[in-house]
Amino acid sequence: MKLTRQQLLLGLLLLIGVVRVGDWVLQSLIQGPLQERQARTAQLQKDIRSREKQLADLRAAGGRIDAWLRQSLPADAETARTAYRSWLLGLLRKTQMTDAVVDSGSPGSRRLRNGSVLYRSLPFTLRARGSLPQFNNFLFQFTRAGLLHQITNFSLTPAAGTAFFDVAVSIDTVLLPARRGTELNSQPGTLPALATVADYAPIASQNIFAVGLNTVDPMKHTFVSAITFSNGQPLVWITEQLSDKVTRTGPGESFSTAAMSGSIVEVRAQEVVVESSGRRMLLSLGSPLSEARPLPP
Repeated sequence: MKLTRQQLLLGLLLLIGVVRVGDWVLQSLIQGPLQERQARTAQLQKDIRSREKQLADLRAAGGRIDAWLRQSLPADAETARTAYRSWLLGLLRKTQMTDAVVDSGSPGSRRLRNGSVLYRSLPFTLRARGSLPQFNNFLFQFTRAGLLHQITNFSLTPAAGTAFFDVAVSIDTVLLPARRGTELNSQPGTLPALATVADYAPIASQNIFAVGLNTVDPMKHTFVSAITFSNGQPLVWITEQLSDKVTRTGPGESFSTAAMSGSIVEVRAQEVVVESSGRRMLLSLGSPLSEARPLPP
């Protein structure tokens, strides 16, 4: 049977219609839902990764909070003041710095909007005398300590005619309200980057303040030159060769020289017991202060 032209055109139109309907069915009923499902799956996977990252961040933050609680000073300001001051004085003795004085200020608070205390801060200032290597060691030990503290400012003033410096340091500390206990953390922190103080020795070995700075050690040129008696009371003569200064003092009295400041504890026939920066030392008649022998507490 021969198809007419109209029948052919009608059949072609029907074929196009079937194709269009089939495409609509494919897009709307099959591919559309499939793409939506794939999009939802991708979004869910993205949300899962985001939640996992948040959980990891929370775990890391929890670990940091635990570390901060360990490194915080005791929550009570007076307890923190006493403990940290004692720690600073011990550190100054350990690094052999002298004439140490440590003061503290009033605590401050950082509060949340609801009025609760987020943390408290307690400022400290210290003054001492020491050489560049001694101060370098102090900075290393201070940074290495696992405590929430930081140096906010420091100054070094050369002591005239000596290799020593008058040191002034301002320190800020943190007290967290949730901190338990009264003792300071004794575990070292993760700073500084290098392992030992010897790694930082080149800093102190350089003359970074002035050319030709006098590096004569006054400890080697200050000595007990005589022990005399007046009305039965001993008198100790301390001579500073670098300045031709002579200091006369007796038991229970204090003295101050370029090399050392302290007080006379006991006077013997050929020896003198002195106390300086909380340490007792034995000085022999005619020997420089650099040869002083430490005594047990």
